[in-house]
Amino acid sequence: MKRNDLLKVLQAIYSQGQTSRAALAETLGFAPSYISALVAELRQAQLIEEGGRSPSRVGRRRVLLQVRSDLAHLLGIRIGRANTRIVVTDFSGGVLTLRTMPTEIGRGEQHVFDLIEREIGSTLHADPLIRGIGVAISGVIDRHSGTVLFWPKVPGWTDVPLKRRIQAKYSLPVVVEDTARTMALAEKRFGSAKGYREFVYVVVSMGIGAAIYIDDRLYLGADDLAGELGHTTIDERGDLCSCGNRGCLEVFASGWAIINRVKSGLSQGVHSSLASLMATRPDQMSIEAIVGAAKEGDQLAQTVLREAGLHLGTGIATVINLLNPEAIVLGGEVPPAAKAFLIKPLFHSFRARTLNRSVRNLKVIVSRMGGESGAVGASILVAEKLLPNLLDYPNGQRPNKLE
Repeated sequence: MKRNDLLKVLQAIYSQGQTSRAALAETLGFAPSYISALVAELRQAQLIEEGGRSPSRVGRRRVLLQVRSDLAHLLGIRIGRANTRIVVTDFSGGVLTLRTMPTEIGRGEQHVFDLIEREIGSTLHADPLIRGIGVAISGVIDRHSGTVLFWPKVPGWTDVPLKRRIQAKYSLPVVVEDTARTMALAEKRFGSAKGYREFVYVVVSMGIGAAIYIDDRLYLGADDLAGELGHTTIDERGDLCSCGNRGCLEVFASGWAIINRVKSGLSQGVHSSLASLMATRPDQMSIEAIVGAAKEGDQLAQTVLREAGLHLGTGIATVINLLNPEAIVLGGEVPPAAKAFLIKPLFHSFRARTLNRSVRNLKVIVSRMGGESGAVGASILVAEKLLPNLLDYPNGQRPNKLE
């Protein structure tokens, strides 16, 4: 029983980043004296430490507790359709190293595996303190087995046992999770979602996904598939989506959709400064290139981005009407880059489709976190998995593996 209570305290401290003894007592429903005893034991085991004091206008400032960041290093990977990002973090999610490389999914599943295995191997060789691997990927995932059931628009990625393959090769704990959820976790720990209990994180990259927090907890759904915002229908007669449905939000507002619509306009002879890029290097057409052209006054680029904002607002209106969140956080590659062209039409669209009361206090925030946030969130998930094992190795004695 006591071990379970120690674990509850350790997990509560880790999930909050920093918290006080009084807050722990209130959250967990334990007597303050019992909390103090448990905290003392965790400090004696060198698992937690005091980390400053909370701000207070009245009375004494409370001493804050935090899990020690030097318990282990963790490896986080975000496998994206365009790029793969690999971070090594401390146990608290602080980034120690970051590398980015092109994924080149067009070269096939085995190429992506070779890339991942090569990078993991070299990283583990360089850092013997790594104790776990977290992987974020924007496919439909069986999060219990770590199998990628389906990766939209990526041929060959069906029923891929990603966790099993990595774990078998490196004999370390491995967690595989949807990218939107790992990005939301990093945003809640370090970014604009910190302090919100009811929020939806919407990631707009080459695809569109979402992570839903209700009462400060990630909502997974009955089959762990909650958050597939990109595959909600906004036009029943719309174009065919990779999921087999028609008129999905992802067909209208994703990075992939924006690029395709610009290419379609150019192929129809619409005047644009992007025509030379299309003629010489069509594979280099990117969100960055389109946003750059829009900033220079290119009408095609501006129109496509604004239309994407309108469609995205329509999808988000459904989220607002259904969940009534405190905040919507927009992340991924597209919103920060195209903020100047997306946000105004997005606001116009969702305000026209929601109840006034539900948006009166709503905050819509564009994430300021970098592209590594999905990898950082994956490393935090691994740390959460390792917490129970830490109780078995007191007084700072850590094994080479924490399985």
